[in-house]
Amino acid sequence: MFSQNMIIRDGEYTKTIYTMIKEERFQDATNTLNGIPETSTTRAGLSLLGHCYYQMQDFIEAANCYEHLINLVPDVQEYRLYYAQSLFQAGLFEEAQKITASGLDSPELKEKVLQLQSAIAYGNEDYTTAQSLLLQRQDGNGQEASIKNDEGCLLYQANMYEDALQRFVPALQSGGFNPHVAYNAALCHYRRKENSQALNYIAEIVERGIRNHPELGVGAQAETEGGARSVGNPPALAASGLAQAFNLKAAIEYQEGNVEGAREALTDLPPRSEPELDPVTLHNMALTDPMGGGAGLRRLAFLLELGPTTCPPETFANLLLLCCKHEMYDTAADILAEHTHLTYKYLSPYLYDLLDALITAQSTPEEAEQKLGTLANSIGGRLRAMAAKVQECRSATDQNALRMALREYEGALESYLPVAMARAWIPWRMDDFQGAEREFRASAEFCSETPSWRLHAAHVLFMRGDRYKEAAAFYEPIVRQNYDDILSIPASVLANLCVAYIMTSQNEEAEELMRKVERAEERKGNANGQCLHLCIVNLVIGTLYCAKNNYEFGLSRIAHALDGGSGARLCADTWIHVKRCVLGLLTGMAKQTIVLPSIALQETLNFLRACEAYGLTIPSVLTGPLEDSGEQPPTIGLEARKLRALLLKLMEYK
Repeated sequence: MFSQNMIIRDGEYTKTIYTMIKEERFQDATNTLNGIPETSTTRAGLSLLGHCYYQMQDFIEAANCYEHLINLVPDVQEYRLYYAQSLFQAGLFEEAQKITASGLDSPELKEKVLQLQSAIAYGNEDYTTAQSLLLQRQDGNGQEASIKNDEGCLLYQANMYEDALQRFVPALQSGGFNPHVAYNAALCHYRRKENSQALNYIAEIVERGIRNHPELGVGAQAETEGGARSVGNPPALAASGLAQAFNLKAAIEYQEGNVEGAREALTDLPPRSEPELDPVTLHNMALTDPMGGGAGLRRLAFLLELGPTTCPPETFANLLLLCCKHEMYDTAADILAEHTHLTYKYLSPYLYDLLDALITAQSTPEEAEQKLGTLANSIGGRLRAMAAKVQECRSATDQNALRMALREYEGALESYLPVAMARAWIPWRMDDFQGAEREFRASAEFCSETPSWRLHAAHVLFMRGDRYKEAAAFYEPIVRQNYDDILSIPASVLANLCVAYIMTSQNEEAEELMRKVERAEERKGNANGQCLHLCIVNLVIGTLYCAKNNYEFGLSRIAHALDGGSGARLCADTWIHVKRCVLGLLTGMAKQTIVLPSIALQETLNFLRACEAYGLTIPSVLTGPLEDSGEQPPTIGLEARKLRALLLKLMEYK
């Protein structure tokens, strides 16, 4: 017989198939078995085929095989158990429960049946039933570690993370190292914000996984820049716990604000193609996608359509938050309306109120301000009470109570900060910077030491136009803190600080800061991608001078920032500053309020001609993450040509 480029001689089918299974070549084994006509009608064939499909995580096909088996040999209860297990793994909890409810009365299978029934109840979020079934299990026969692990999972779902840890750690000690139990312990530490302990467990899982399963190719994607061959989803990957460990590491990095570190953790995963990814990995890739929000939104929307049993519980909330981040408030409102049944299940009252206020702000800002004010007052009252509790614990020198009180205070502060930012954002978006400053002053009682609050407060003071000195006082600590790695500072911060220095007659400080950025860019080169820090600083300074009607110097600074319009820095992000300033010049010339020397006008024409040549295929506008009109977007080259034509016409006008 010829199968998969291999000839199997008569009498060697059994040996060949069992060798494939031993070597975990389950795809080859299923191909061979499906090529044998008797497979679908014999107990041996269906049993082997069901086992292979189960190991390949094709649980629907495995369930079909075991369904045929229980009809073929109804007295063998093991097949009924395997059928129920396959249905459970496929997410068909109700069907699995029906199978376990009858026909499984063998004493030898009682422990496994109880464990499966408890897992089904847990998957259905019926934790009371899961607990009662767990109590019926016996501690003997080496089940102590398994029972402690299941007890820990129930305590985890009840948010009793400390008690859950007291089950997971003994389970590891009594049953030997189990990557899944170690992951559960790491997850508890993560929920308790004890990231160093969580990372210790993750490191051990990864170290053992690499040592025991080198065939999984951990880190191969990073070494080959994403070109590694997919390893699929072999049983070794599920048994190693590597996927869970790397995803938890990515979550820790993401929570700490290190998005690049989160991407690196996901890149270290065993290489798989996107259709082979598990839902948690797909979810985390959506949040850390370097290509922008479009792909992330599509992935989260896809996961949401799979249903609650498959998609991670955080999917619904993160999809809504990502829509709000990209100012797609109508889309967020539609998602909320279409999935009302998920609102109460996956959104906390706090998060629902916050999202509701952000969406309401698009039509009725006054109502949104009232909602956010109510939410801020509620959390503010809790923060004051918690601050008093922290002081009491410090006076009593109770370190454990102090740690718990500080953790509660920090958690409440994390909830308060987005509300405070949203209250300031409403007047900000209407260019009411005085109103935004008023909101920041109202939240200074709790947030004044928070880096993100200080950054946005600096932006508000800067936009006031008459508070440059105060804005610089907020920007300077941010720059000093990262002075040795100045390119890690957002370019907007550096640009605004330079402008603040110029506007307060501190030109030397501005020049020194720009020289520092220039030296850092020269050292970095183009090894790690395009760096636009100095370009943006020059663009902002040039725009400032143009706003003060000094177009000669302002446009020369802008042209210098973009290498005369012929460099790689020409893109939609930078072009928007160019055309605003050129349009301002054209407006002033048309009104005869601005007169430029002929040399300056000729330099501007040359700059626009270079932009026209090098920007022929570069889009001139930024598109939203889900915008796909199908139409060809305007290019920088086309817009530069139109601006040059207008300038020539005005130069000829007498």
